[in-house]
This record gives sequence, structure tokens and C-alpha cells, in this order.
Amino acid sequence: MATITPTIRLRRLGMALRDHREAAGLTLDEAARVLMRSPSSLSRIEKGLHHVPVRDLEYILGKYGVADPAVRDRLFDWCRNGRKKGWWQRYATDLSPEMMDFIGLEADASAIDFFELMLIPGLLQTEEYARALIETGPFAHDPHQVSRLVAIRMKRQDVLTRTTPPSIRVILDEAVLRRQVGGPDVMRAQLQRLLDVAQSPQVTLQVIPFSAGAHWGVTGAFTLMKISGAGALRVVTVDSLSTISYREEDQDLDTYTAAFDELRSLAPPATDSQALIRRLLSTT
Repeated sequence: MATITPTIRLRRLGMALRDHREAAGLTLDEAARVLMRSPSSLSRIEKGLHHVPVRDLEYILGKYGVADPAVRDRLFDWCRNGRKKGWWQRYATDLSPEMMDFIGLEADASAIDFFELMLIPGLLQTEEYARALIETGPFAHDPHQVSRLVAIRMKRQDVLTRTTPPSIRVILDEAVLRRQVGGPDVMRAQLQRLLDVAQSPQVTLQVIPFSAGAHWGVTGAFTLMKISGAGALRVVTVDSLSTISYREEDQDLDTYTAAFDELRSLAPPATDSQALIRRLLSTT
């Protein structure tokens, strides 16, 4: 069965409805009886997997006692626009459903935390660095596909210059900076790009030096994303060879948040980390 990927608006609407149901003191089964729905149908709505018609949302909010006009307006906006497609949907033949969901989360995130063990995060890559990476993958012999994937990666970086960009914290293992992707010229430009981005007030960049030894992140990279406001989301993503996995359970979120905090405390301050990048830049 194909993976069903909810849009961010439907996901947020579903989570907000779950919160309002719980605030009304109703279990999923009790709410399903009140709304004359099956528990499975209501569960799919709360997970963002089923679109809710406006008339149905009006009925649900009435049963849950949601009367605040501002709250209702926001929920109706998510409902009406829940199936609108983002720019990345134009590349549906190039991207997996998991990757499209990742880009959607990234586009709406208010905060993104990256830990990378091997590579520069996609949001901070130069075009040449991204191309060198993609050309080593399964599309190495398809220049047209490589160009499309590079274009997607560059388009994702629009979030850095939007009116309200996300707060971004990046922790890199020193190996990321020393890995020669694309050759010396590409790496020099990429290291300079990191220094430039690190000057942005919303970006904090730290590097864990080799001298720190083993640490919590040696098992692999991960990304924490947060979407604020009503229907707020917290998600951790972990890459594997063939897919992106999503962890949304509180226990997983707490574990990865603690790991990120530990890595932040292990890494030197941002100014020292930038000094390390400058030293490497001078010798690359």
C-alpha cells in the first residue's frame, strides 16, 4: 500500500482537534460516538490523513465547545487550505513521499536543529557541494535528474530568507568539515558559506572537534523540527540509506532533544567553532 503523506495544514488541524477533544474531556471512542463517526475515522482525522469538510469541522467544533473566534478562524483556514500543494509537489516524480513531507515540515518550521556526522545539512549547502553529492548517488549517469535534484535542494533554502525565518541550530562533527566533497575549490566555497550563514542572527553553528572523542552523536545524524502555534508539532527525523523515518512519540522526542542538548554542551562555543572553520579554510 502506498504511503499516505498528510500536508502540514491537515496534520496541524488534526493535532489541534485532538487537543480540543482532550480539553473537552472526551476519549477517542467517546468523541466518535458524539460525532457519530467510527473511532478509526476520527483517528485518521487527528493524524491528518483524512480531509475534513468545512461543514463537518463546524459540527466537530460545536461538540467540543470551541467558541473562540480566533481559534475557529485558524482551524477553518487549515481546513479550507489543507489540500493545497507546496512547490515541492511539482517534483513528486523525483521525491519520495517521506522527502516531500520533510520539505513541507522544513518550510513551516519555526525552529530546526541539525546534528550532522558526515555531511553539510542541505539548507546550508552550496550548489556545487550539493551537485557533487548528488552526482555520487543513483542518478550519477542522469545529468537531467541530477540538475532537478540540485534545483530542489537550492529551492529549499528559500526558508532562510523568508520574512520570518526559522531559528536554526547546527552541530557538525569535525569530520563534516574535513570530508573532501567535490574537491578543494568546492570545499573552500562551502566552508565560506558556513561562515557567512553563521553571521545570521537566527543561526547558531557549533563544531564538535575530533579531540572531544566519542559522543552521543556517533550513531548517526538527526534533525529536530518544531512548528509553533496552535496544532504545534515536534518531529525528529532520522535518515537511512533508502528513506527518512519520523519519530513523533514524546519518549523519542525527549531522547533526541536530550542528545542534542548534550552535543551542544560538548561542542565549543560558536565563536570557537567559527575559528576552527577559518583555520581549515586557510589550509584547504
